Amino acid sequence: MNRELIQKEAKEILDKFADALGKVKTEEDFHVDREEFERKDGMNKPCEGLKEDILKNAPNKNKDFIIAEKRSWK
Repeated sequence: MNRELIQKEAKEILDKFADALGKVKTEEDFHVDREEFERKDGMNKPCEGLKEDILKNAPNKNKDFIIAEKRSWK
């Protein structure tokens, strides 16, 4: 297949999907009212021990850093 044919078929698929998606009925004003929330002020603390766990699982590391290879996407 050539590039133009693939682009044409992809456009047709996306157009059909967009038409089908346009027919889906949703509630216009969707929201959730809650009296109580799970999150409370001050709960956004960094995950304690996460750094150590990640470094423990890394195959190649140098003190506080993970050593990774840089590759190209080809």
